[in-house]
Amino acid sequence: MISDIPRVKMQPSAPDGGPGAGEVLAHAREHDCNRPRGKTSVSGSRLDGDRGMKWLVVNADDAGLDSETDAAILRCAREGIVRSVSVVAGGPTAANFVTKALHEGLDMGLHVNLTQGSAVAGRASTLTDSRGFFRGPKGDVWRRAVAGRLDPNEVRAEVLAQWQRLCDLGAQPTHIDGHNHVHVFPWVGDALRTLGEDVWMRIPEDSRCPASSRPALPDILEVWAKALRPAWRTVEQFTGFDFSCVPTLETFLTCVTEPAATLEFMVHPGSRPGSAFSDSALRDREVQTLCSPDLKRQLRDRGWQPTSFQELGCASR
Repeated sequence: MISDIPRVKMQPSAPDGGPGAGEVLAHAREHDCNRPRGKTSVSGSRLDGDRGMKWLVVNADDAGLDSETDAAILRCAREGIVRSVSVVAGGPTAANFVTKALHEGLDMGLHVNLTQGSAVAGRASTLTDSRGFFRGPKGDVWRRAVAGRLDPNEVRAEVLAQWQRLCDLGAQPTHIDGHNHVHVFPWVGDALRTLGEDVWMRIPEDSRCPASSRPALPDILEVWAKALRPAWRTVEQFTGFDFSCVPTLETFLTCVTEPAATLEFMVHPGSRPGSAFSDSALRDREVQTLCSPDLKRQLRDRGWQPTSFQELGCASR
């Protein structure tokens, strides 16, 4: 796990009820944090142990949004192959989930959220409504980001507040990704780089799944995603979109057929109300597949070793 995480102490709230963007950023810079250590694209030859082993990080998104989803994720960690999880720090069940995840020794990262629920940093004119709730849905947020209608300082302040919240709950984040992929917005990386943390960043490029299974991201978001790679720790490849559409054993194994020494596999186990995607029997089917003894056996036979971002980071140093 990452130790000595610099904490961003929030300054007194701005008149609208949330910390001012400039105040949060200024305080972060007071720590004189080290800059990021640059890209680390891990290859199998750099990892300890069997050089023929391939390393698979099965990461569950959306922890902290709903107790049923949280329970499903924890089950997949105990009985299945989930080794890392991404937490929505401002989610209604985040505190309870982090406590349980720490007890399980589960690796945690920040699931940056700008589309659902309430903002951690309070009201912000371009991010939230007058009550402090994000102005979703995701398509609207994407379009406003592309059109330059999100205040970069408000985004930076919110992201830093979410990081701080997750740390205050007791987690030591090892990786970053985003709810509806908002972590690719350039202002998110700008904010997190001020902390100087050597963490893993998800690059949501999935060459392993058909184009019909991928989210319809605006072209500029794909450009922003590619631009993240040089500045952050990244695994060789990423996948998971196809599995979210057809969460079967066969689909999972198809997604891990191409050669790679390190692979992040995104999953969303456990249904919950909120959207057609989350409130679907497919999310419960993910749980069944991820906990399948047959999946564990077939991955082992194919040379895949389930691991976490924490363990992958230790092995690659």
